[in-house]
Amino acid sequence: MNLFIADGAAKQQLVRGLELPGRVEADKIDVVLTGDTRGASRFFGVVHVKASFAERRTDDVPLSRALRDAGYTSPLWTMDCKGTPYAHPSNRGELGGVVGKRSAKRLDIEDQGEFTGCFSYNRNTRPSPETLPPERRVQVCDFTNSDDAFSQFILRRWQEFRAF
Repeated sequence: MNLFIADGAAKQQLVRGLELPGRVEADKIDVVLTGDTRGASRFFGVVHVKASFAERRTDDVPLSRALRDAGYTSPLWTMDCKGTPYAHPSNRGELGGVVGKRSAKRLDIEDQGEFTGCFSYNRNTRPSPETLPPERRVQVCDFTNSDDAFSQFILRRWQEFRAF
């Protein structure tokens, strides 16, 4: 399995080759996901990378929907950065908050399934209940384990994709 950042020309070629319906913008591709097969790499998705939700994640939704509907993987990877001026600043994020009160950003992921999963590297993010399918879940990761929920999810998605 491979994760890489493609240049503009490679992204344009990739989008043309997928023949996805609707308006799909190649510049919304942050990280390309491929898997190795006999003698070739096979595209199976895109990772949308956002340091914060202020980075207009909604601009990524059309591409994510088109990929998801065509059977590809399209997760959101974020640091969930959101801080406020204070004597003791902290990065509270936008996926944390009061239990029982969900933000529109969380609804986009958990209820609407706008991305195939969300992986936050902010410990203040509140994870989704495990009763939700992984493709509709906000999961919290950190950099201490290279075999975290994100890498396990991507590997599982590749294994499922190549089975078809």
